[in-house]
Formats: sequence, structure tokens, C-alpha cells
Amino acid sequence: MTTDTSLPLRGSCECGACSFEVHRSPKARFRCHCLICQAFNGKPFADVVAVRAKDVVLNNAGNISFRKYRPPPNFNRGACRTCGKPVVEVAGVGPFKVMFIPASNFEPEARLPPVRMDIFYHRRVRDMPDSLPKYSGYFASEWAVGKMIMSGL
Repeated sequence: MTTDTSLPLRGSCECGACSFEVHRSPKARFRCHCLICQAFNGKPFADVVAVRAKDVVLNNAGNISFRKYRPPPNFNRGACRTCGKPVVEVAGVGPFKVMFIPASNFEPEARLPPVRMDIFYHRRVRDMPDSLPKYSGYFASEWAVGKMIMSGL
């Protein structure tokens, strides 16, 4: 299967009330262990795929409730109004706007990039026994993921 025939990538929240299409292959994926991601996702960490916002079509966007948990970096986290589960997180402005979509929201056959790192690892509630880079602390984590996103997108 080639990348072109695998697009768009599709997915939805847990109940299917909010769905999306990604029209360009994602280049970045990471696990975030920060306290906000743990709370927002209801899991020990967030496994997210980063894509340019302009490459994403949100269907039933009116059913997504957005909330900023803490500025900066002013992430706008969107959950489904029906099931309450995460749909998408948005950060940045203009051409630098990026969406972070939980990997579990994609259809099972979606071709996603591999996880490349763990950030905010000092906040982990479960060790990740793999050889991926682990970044602890706010600035180290933000720098690592920012660099990865900018080089991949």
C-alpha cells in the first residue's frame, strides 16, 4: 500500500459523534506524560500524532467542546460533547497551527508513524521500558517535541 492510497486517514472519538479526516501523512508521534495530558485523556500518558491543522477536516466540529487548561502554550483541548472523550488538541497560530490527535482515535488500519519520544517523563505514572528518548522537565520536553514537529511537518 502506498502513502497516497492510504489517505485520507480517518478516525473519531470513542462514540463516533465527532470524526475527522487527515489529508496528509502525519510525520510526528510522541507520548506525553504531563499531568494535563493524563487528566484530559484519562490515561497514564497521551499517545498523540501531530499534523498541520490545515491538513485536518473536523466533521461535526460543533459537537467538540474546547477548553484551555493552562496558558502558555495555550493548547486548546477538544473533547466530544456526547462521550466526553478527547478528539483533538490545537496549538499555535496561522501557518504554525498544529493538531494533536490521540493515536487511538484513528481507524485500526491507519498508517501512523511510530512513537519517537516520551516527554514530561518526570511526571510518568508508568515506566516505558523501551529505548526511545525520554525528556524530563518543562523546557527540555517542549524543546524536544517542538524540534521534532518543526522538522517533521
